[in-house]
Amino acid sequence: MSKATHPGLLQRLLWLGASGILLACTTLVPDRAPITRSNALFLASDEPETLDPARWTGSADGIVGDLFSGLVRLDANLQFVPDLAETWDINPEGTVYTFHLRHDVVFHSGRAFTAADVEYSWERALDPVTGSHTASTYLADIAGVSVVDDHTLVVTLDAPKVYFLAKLAYPTSWIVDRETVDRIEEQPVGTGPFQLLRRTLGQEIVLERNPQYHLGPVPLEYVVYKINAGYPIRLYEGGDIDITGLPEDLVDRARDPSDSLYGQLYSITGLCTYYAVLDAATAPFDDPSVRRAFALAIDKDTLNNVAYEGQFPVAAGLYPPGLPGYGGQASGLPYDPEGARQELRQSRYGGPDALPEIVLTDSGAGTDLDASTAYLVQTWQETLGVQVQVEQLDSFGYSETIYSGDHGQIVPWGWCADYPDPENFADVLFHSGSTQNIGHYANPAFDQLTERARSEQDVAARLGFYQQAEQILIDDAAAIFLIHSRAYYVLVSPRIVGFLPSPIGVAQDMNLSIAEP
Repeated sequence: MSKATHPGLLQRLLWLGASGILLACTTLVPDRAPITRSNALFLASDEPETLDPARWTGSADGIVGDLFSGLVRLDANLQFVPDLAETWDINPEGTVYTFHLRHDVVFHSGRAFTAADVEYSWERALDPVTGSHTASTYLADIAGVSVVDDHTLVVTLDAPKVYFLAKLAYPTSWIVDRETVDRIEEQPVGTGPFQLLRRTLGQEIVLERNPQYHLGPVPLEYVVYKINAGYPIRLYEGGDIDITGLPEDLVDRARDPSDSLYGQLYSITGLCTYYAVLDAATAPFDDPSVRRAFALAIDKDTLNNVAYEGQFPVAAGLYPPGLPGYGGQASGLPYDPEGARQELRQSRYGGPDALPEIVLTDSGAGTDLDASTAYLVQTWQETLGVQVQVEQLDSFGYSETIYSGDHGQIVPWGWCADYPDPENFADVLFHSGSTQNIGHYANPAFDQLTERARSEQDVAARLGFYQQAEQILIDDAAAIFLIHSRAYYVLVSPRIVGFLPSPIGVAQDMNLSIAEP
């Protein structure tokens, strides 16, 4: 899912994901019937950073999930569902997947989809020119792709990977139209349940039902994303949008039978962890003693109380509760101010006065800092005598900037599961070969454990490897793990039928319909 920098972003629409660059109004198919509340789903959205699934860094819901499809997808119950692939076979060794593709799939343009489109889309995603920050992570296990015929594709992995299908449910591997891909931001053409009708700069993105959708025309005629239209809860109460995150201070209203919001509340527990990245490739955090000093200085319980009113589970390690591999037994670094100062004295810097300038990069604007960031900066100053400078970047394009490496030595960060497997956290975030390892952490022992876990077929042994790897991250202070996600709340209009809460953002607009008046 979209990797948020602060837990407040967890109070989002399930439909939001990262969003893309809006261009001038483009009407693809004119003279449609008026879009009304009787035939459309209305949602609030930020401006998308991209509409290219190869460059997508959010979850599989939202606009990209409406427009594009992959070989498989996850449903709201986190079960694999065939999509462009009707069936697949796996050899006994778990290294060769033979996908049998549907014969009735066409792109929004009307061109027939074939196995060659899969090969093209994956090769394009992996091409550095495309600029994908996720392709090398989600498609790197593929050793070879062979197009047998228009509807048969053989994929060979470099080793058995039990999570391979889960990775194919992420947008990076979804299929684009090679004939129109050069205009993908202006006129995205996919095989998804909806197609672009028009885009209006700074105002809206309107999608219409794809009449040629391979799973059959969906119930909704339109999906309307209102861009930066105002405070979402006010838009919801005014009937302008149909789904919104609900702030904690309004939950009691939604539970009151006499309130207009009653009966519309869903509680969802995400699979997310929030932490402070310490760039291990840059001084002073290339010294493990400095990393441990900064970690031992933080009282996570106080952070939770000061910044979040004590409402989040405090994190000992990387894996969030509910994720396979989470056992609640990780031994986190304690709050130990004197131990922190001692670690700093024992580092090659000898103390705070010899440290280089330290910059924390965050999203935001203005002089006011996020409460969590303010607490971290103040604590390091008071406990270690270290002055940390804060640079704030515009939230639009923030992830792109961080992944490019243009950031300070500390980055408040967060990760929500794209699929329910510890590989999606350990390997993706901290393996030395991962492009999403923004802290450039490298430990051969950690890499060896995660690599063994990738191909281990015994479930208990595999999770054991990941638990050992997690403890290495903790002891090495690869990052300062702060809190996990708690339950967050979503309001869904009574006129919307078919919504299913899910701990991971999955595409499900195709399953929604409008209630009969």
